[in-house]
Amino acid sequence: MSVTIYQIAERAGVSSSTVARILRGDANGASRRSIETAERIQKIAQEMGYRANARARAFSRGRTYGIGLLYTDDRWIFEGVNTHVVNSLVRALQGEGYHLVFTPIDSRGAWEDIVLGGQIDGGVVFQPMPTAVADAVRERNLPIVMLGDNSDPDLSQVVVDDFAGAYAATKHFLGLGHRRISCFIHESVKPHSSIQERLRGYRTAMEEAELPVREHVQTPEGEAVDALVLGDERPTAVLCYSDLEATLLAHSLWQYGLSVPGDVSLIGFNDLFSTRYMTPPLTVVGFDAAKIGEWGAKLVLQEIESKSESKSDSPAEATASDKAASVMTVKPKLVVRGSTSAARAASSAVAAPTAERPAASAKGATTRVDAQHPTSQRSEQADKRADRRRGGGADQADATTAGQAPQTGAVTPHSHDANSDANSDAIQS
Repeated sequence: MSVTIYQIAERAGVSSSTVARILRGDANGASRRSIETAERIQKIAQEMGYRANARARAFSRGRTYGIGLLYTDDRWIFEGVNTHVVNSLVRALQGEGYHLVFTPIDSRGAWEDIVLGGQIDGGVVFQPMPTAVADAVRERNLPIVMLGDNSDPDLSQVVVDDFAGAYAATKHFLGLGHRRISCFIHESVKPHSSIQERLRGYRTAMEEAELPVREHVQTPEGEAVDALVLGDERPTAVLCYSDLEATLLAHSLWQYGLSVPGDVSLIGFNDLFSTRYMTPPLTVVGFDAAKIGEWGAKLVLQEIESKSESKSDSPAEATASDKAASVMTVKPKLVVRGSTSAARAASSAVAAPTAERPAASAKGATTRVDAQHPTSQRSEQADKRADRRRGGGADQADATTAGQAPQTGAVTPHSHDANSDANSDAIQS
């Protein structure tokens, strides 16, 4: 059975209000005698095994100092750039004396105790909430901020300008002379507002150039390879929804003896750490993911304060205030590395792979990488070709033993970072 402040007060010979005041640390300006009493009460509480009731303490203060992270799928939290968002969110909240409460939304209904039971002061989400949860949040008037998503205009948001990122990437391709430019979104990509925003940026740039769009949206891997690697109308450049699609295509092109960027230029999104060390390093649309978490914490804490200050207002006024959603926008930047180059004149004649261009399971699969410096000065470096001949007698230049792995270290191109907008300032409305 838990120990109460009344039991401690009886043993210490003081009032329960005195015990409550001492145990919450309120002894400022006390006399020496009061300090001695406080020390005695704390010692008695420790001996009796007293544990503070967090919910009761939160009720007395009017705050829990907890911020819920509501989610239906943990892959939104522990994959890709969102891990950086969550890390910065935790740091920002801790800096203000708050903590993050992971709140899974599932059939067990644990979220109801957290959201409706008063265990959090506000929350953040990466995705739209189920209707039942959204209704419960509105009924409780709980401040909620969306991170990286703009699907609910009634909620405050921190979003990336995905339209501007895709537009800048497509214009980069156009500036290098590409005309057959595709956009690829893998079938595994979960529904999200960024899909339509990136497609819109790509379409706008292509329409301005009076070129047909070549979209492969929610496309299975095999179908994408058939169209983007093996097709008779293979593109010379592909804008990929994320680094996942770019990695997939780079590997498939290598399997069939094609080069990046010599045969196909690639641009990905998100700028994960590993993309800097691909061969060649991947040109990407990047953004400061930490800003999303940092600004998300700022917005939700502002709304909590606003809600607290409006308690004295009439319900109608408080509701109107709560619906004045804020939007903070993180600006993307185009980081130009080695996976994009000028379109080659010969690329208009697209040849299907032959037996001389084996798949990855065949012996001696190699690829040649043409690197393009951002100044448009081309520099070519060739892999050593696999020696499929048994015995000598022929020219042995640029040959390796059959089955030997490609010498990737020899073909890493010079990379260069070029930011289309180095600033990550917020655009707030």
